[in-house]
Amino acid sequence: MRPLRFPAGVTPALEVLGLVLLYALDLAVSWDYSSTPAWLDPRAVPLLGLAVYVPLLWRRKRPLLVLALSVLASIGVSLLVPHTVLMLGPFVALYSAARYTKLRPAYAGLGMALVLVVVNVLAQLELVAPQDAGQLILVSGLLGTMMTVAAFAAGRWGRSAARQRRIQAQLAAADERSRIARELHDVVAHSVSLMLLQAAGAARLLQSDPERARTALGHVDELGGQAIAELRRMLGLLVPSDSGGTADAARRLDELPDLLQQLRAAGRDVVLEVDGEPAALPADAGTAAFRVAQEALTNAAKYADPQRPVEVRLAWSDGGLGLTVRSHGSRAGTGRPAGTGHGIGGMRQRAASVGGTLEAGTTPDGGFLVSASFPAAGQATGQAAGRRRRHHWRPRLARVGGRS
Repeated sequence: MRPLRFPAGVTPALEVLGLVLLYALDLAVSWDYSSTPAWLDPRAVPLLGLAVYVPLLWRRKRPLLVLALSVLASIGVSLLVPHTVLMLGPFVALYSAARYTKLRPAYAGLGMALVLVVVNVLAQLELVAPQDAGQLILVSGLLGTMMTVAAFAAGRWGRSAARQRRIQAQLAAADERSRIARELHDVVAHSVSLMLLQAAGAARLLQSDPERARTALGHVDELGGQAIAELRRMLGLLVPSDSGGTADAARRLDELPDLLQQLRAAGRDVVLEVDGEPAALPADAGTAAFRVAQEALTNAAKYADPQRPVEVRLAWSDGGLGLTVRSHGSRAGTGRPAGTGHGIGGMRQRAASVGGTLEAGTTPDGGFLVSASFPAAGQATGQAAGRRRRHHWRPRLARVGGRS
């Protein structure tokens, strides 16, 4: 449930109304009408009490100053009107001082409020017999001290909670920046790699087979357009939307055949195997699975033996989706660096962010295998991982980070 939010102009009005009601309560509890001096018009007492509450309107900007003014005004009212010590307003000021200042200034504010507690006890002593003075000091002093400490503690707790919210917002912003960086890496690396393969093929065929070279260049143009569309889609994800759910995940995974077709157009033989009936995946899990497949296929296009097929397997079960991408051998004499391993780290982070797992490493024949699991909605990660281990053809992995 979303928290109730008032328009900007309504909030100050509600704050003033709250202070007025609090002042009325404080005056009703603290003011003994019969104790008003003869020289003072009783109607003037509420006006005097406003000196305690009016400064509270600025308690967030100058919390310590407002607390000092409120305490002094309350003491002044008690001197003019015997036995009348307004306490609730200074408690609000103390809360603000503890909430909006550092610890040492907050302790100074606590000392000011405790002085007012002492003044209140002294003001009440004149109302009781001498033999009851000790009981009054104990009860009134203890109660006033407890209320003062409670207001101070509430302010410090509010300050700590606000700090935690800021930290969480900063962490969320860092996660968002990391997600955008992974999205950019996936989109750019995949599209540019395929465009390089198509352009290299067109250059080789330009003299011997101009028609095929023209077709390859057409694929380069198509891949560039798809990359732009993908970047626009990614930026569109930054706009909040109420839509989503398992349907989005299904649509995202439906794009996997198009991804495989792009590799086939670039001259790669890709085999897709699907086992089981598709389960309901959360939207973020479907996107993560697609991105992992995209990154793994991009690595295969750059580093695997082009004469051997790349094998993609989707294993659906009630627990979720198991995804494996396996390539064979390696390209020799390409002159390209082996990579930094950041792509594998990004894939592992993607899987972990949705409650899945991912392993990547070389196979005994010199190829590479990426094996990931993505849990279905409401399923535990361990259950999905356990089902993924039943893949009978998965070879032993040697953990390496040599590819990007």
